[in-house]
Amino acid sequence: MSYEKRVILKHSAASIVALALFGISRFIYSLFISRKFGIEALGSANSLISQAFLIAIPLSFFAVGLGKYSAEFLGRGQIERIRSMSTIGFASILIGVVLLPLNFYLALISIFRAFQLTFRSFFYGIHRGEVYAYITLAAFCVFLLSFLISNIYLPYIALLGAVTLLGVLYNLKNSLFSKPTSEDFKLLLAYSSMAFLGTLAGVFLIQGPYFMSEKLGSATIAGKVSASLSAAFLLTYLPQVLQSAIMPLYSYKYGKNEMDYVKKLAEGTTEILSYIIALITFGGLIIGREILSYMFGFSLGREFYLALIAIEVYIAYNPSIVALSSTRYIKDSTLISIFGAIATLIAWFFLIPAMKETGAMLGLLIGYALIFSGVAYFSKKRLEISLKSYKPLLFALPLQVSFLISKIAVMFALVVYLYLMKEEARKGLHLLGKIKGGQ
Repeated sequence: MSYEKRVILKHSAASIVALALFGISRFIYSLFISRKFGIEALGSANSLISQAFLIAIPLSFFAVGLGKYSAEFLGRGQIERIRSMSTIGFASILIGVVLLPLNFYLALISIFRAFQLTFRSFFYGIHRGEVYAYITLAAFCVFLLSFLISNIYLPYIALLGAVTLLGVLYNLKNSLFSKPTSEDFKLLLAYSSMAFLGTLAGVFLIQGPYFMSEKLGSATIAGKVSASLSAAFLLTYLPQVLQSAIMPLYSYKYGKNEMDYVKKLAEGTTEILSYIIALITFGGLIIGREILSYMFGFSLGREFYLALIAIEVYIAYNPSIVALSSTRYIKDSTLISIFGAIATLIAWFFLIPAMKETGAMLGLLIGYALIFSGVAYFSKKRLEISLKSYKPLLFALPLQVSFLISKIAVMFALVVYLYLMKEEARKGLHLLGKIKGGQ
């Protein structure tokens, strides 16, 4: 078995645990808060947590660069440079303590979230994704126990705090810190300065709907947005099992100057993810709203359908935008993300006051659609990633709009989609199998 295949299998197993637990934590949290404290408390709580998650991005300034260079230096066998950059990446997070006097919960969640993001990037970068999975599993148990105490923010403090503590202990035990060098600091700073803006824009599009819907609307609107997105974002975690397993290989292969492998990896992943998520989205359009309305205790509207489609678009362009970021085209991916985030923010100022929760989802869809267009263009231009890899998404979207007609129409559209895409599904699976086999 090739090294690349072993990494994919090991990281896939780890990601099944880690991503599934982190993914479902937001859903479990939203469900519990909604049932125990009501829709307005749900909206307010998720608003603060989302703001904390956004603040965590500047605190975890070096996270993306640390993951990239850890994988790249691993490919080159430069282990001491990995330790040097590890110290730089984690030490910088401690700047967040200055926020504690301003808002204790906001600051604490921000700091712990920054550590969690940095550990995730670092462990996958050094091909130890299984360690991150073990840490996440232990932290998730603490998360569940924290619900026994009636503090609305304690579950996330417990979850992220446990990851931070266990991660630091692991790094210390395995001597993954060393004296940083000015050379490594300059290299990490140069890359992170550009990656930071792209990451911030991307996280804003994920966390922004929660608090912007409260700022421009109300806590009730934010509560409905929280319910829809906490469920819709669950769709991202099964596909991200595959993505998290192979993304460190982008930088690893880039470090070995094997660009053709990067191209094939991006194309195969995009085709497979687009097809899988399209099928799941069809299922959500048929039965998702009724199930969630029952679980949360209040009725969701068509904003849930828009959330599903927006997330579908987001997932489809993710492999290519990460391929751009993991190579030398970080500037392209960053500018695309910033443009999409600004467009969404502008749209929200008009749409949320006028259309409430539906406006929040529509603005999100606009931003993701613009980013998708930019990513498709630049990944084709820079990495020669074929536009055909997006075919499963582009065929699905016009058929999924049938939710505006009826559920019967969506069921018929699903049958049509399965017929149209049967050959592409077979080819995509075969292509992924070849890439995993290192052929």
